[in-house]
Amino acid sequence: MADLLCGTYYPSIDQKGRMSFPTKLREILGPEFFLCQGPDDAYIAVYSPEAFQEYCNKLNSIPGKQGSDIRRMLLAGADKQTPDKQGRIFITQQLRDHAGITDEVVVIGANHRAEIWNKAKWEEFSGSISQEEINSVLADLVL
Repeated sequence: MADLLCGTYYPSIDQKGRMSFPTKLREILGPEFFLCQGPDDAYIAVYSPEAFQEYCNKLNSIPGKQGSDIRRMLLAGADKQTPDKQGRIFITQQLRDHAGITDEVVVIGANHRAEIWNKAKWEEFSGSISQEEINSVLADLVL
C-alpha cells in the first residue's frame, strides 16, 4: 500500500450492519482488508493485509501474559472483509458495539489505516481540537 489514506466520508449503514465502504479508500486498501477494534473505544480500525500484518507484529512484541491477553482481546473481534460488487462490507455486532455504531457513521482516512466512527463521537472528537492547537504544533514543523 503505497498511497496514504485520507479524506472524510459519510456512508449509510443499515440495521444489519452493512455499509458501503468509500471507493477511494477501497482502491488504496485493496480487494480485501481487516476490521478490528481501535486502541480505544472510539472507532473501528481498517487495515490493508500488509498494514494488519505490521499491526500484528507490533502486538506480538508485547511480552508475557499481558501480551497474550491484549492479543486475545484485540484480535478475537478482528474480521477480514471482501466488499461485494456494490462495495458493501459487513461490520460485526461486536465491532459495532465496541465503537458505539448504531445508525450514522463517518469513515476517515488516517494515514496507514482507515477508521469507522460513530458520527456523534467523531463530531465530538473533531470539535475538541482547536485550529490554534493545530497551528501551534505545525509552527515547529518545516512544511
